[in-house]
Amino acid sequence: MTFLPSGSGALVFIAFEGQDADASEAASSLVKDLIESWRLDESEILDTDGFYEFRFSEPEIVRDETGRATIAWPGIEVHRGQHLGTPVTVIQGHEPGLKWREFLSLILSQVTAEDCVVLLGGLHAEVPHTRPLPVVANTEDAVLAADLNIDVNGYEGPIGILGLLGVECDRRGRHAINLWVGVPDYLTDSPSPKAELALASAVEKYTGLEIDIPILEEESRAWELGADELVAHNPHLVELLKGLEQLNDSTELPEASGDAIAAEFERYLRKRGREK
Repeated sequence: MTFLPSGSGALVFIAFEGQDADASEAASSLVKDLIESWRLDESEILDTDGFYEFRFSEPEIVRDETGRATIAWPGIEVHRGQHLGTPVTVIQGHEPGLKWREFLSLILSQVTAEDCVVLLGGLHAEVPHTRPLPVVANTEDAVLAADLNIDVNGYEGPIGILGLLGVECDRRGRHAINLWVGVPDYLTDSPSPKAELALASAVEKYTGLEIDIPILEEESRAWELGADELVAHNPHLVELLKGLEQLNDSTELPEASGDAIAAEFERYLRKRGREK
């Protein structure tokens, strides 16, 4: 079974820029590339005044080719179109800092009962950059979990806006799955094309829709080579990487369960909540 809408519904992708849900910009980069690759030309900007604390979600100065400056305020964009005959909506922008309940209602006002929602996120975790980056797939809906052969989300603890959306989708009878990619926590300063590629592959797996972004594979190889060089010049990272590779390879044994990776994600979510 693939996770696609029936009838008049759309496949809805939601991703937010910010520390809580977008490690190494994996999720936000993917949805921006989908907007361009799938030519989702119908767009609107939602009224999000009041949801941002500008000390943490700072406006940016953007200059055109003449050097003239404009201000880019944090906010949320909705892009719509079709891909291979499937209606697609992408909701993307900055995660909110204020009035989360109102924000949830605003976002879900863009989602109908016929839609299928894919919540995309990235999380820094203890994973090696030299191995395929893991993607955890789960849902709040037990029936949907059985149909897609993914886990029912059993996490309890502090959570960000993306996790809240998953719960609220289920409460309102909206079909939604969560796809979270693990990004090496020792490589936190730059975007990760390899993480974006892993998310894209997971989207293809669960929706059956092809994502054709050829440059991603080339950028992923370049990113991995850059990470190799960075690690090679730091003895501490060399030892850390060896340990992570051994842990990763042991969980890939036939007797090991995918629950091990999911448990790592839960542990880091709880750790992140304590550090706030």
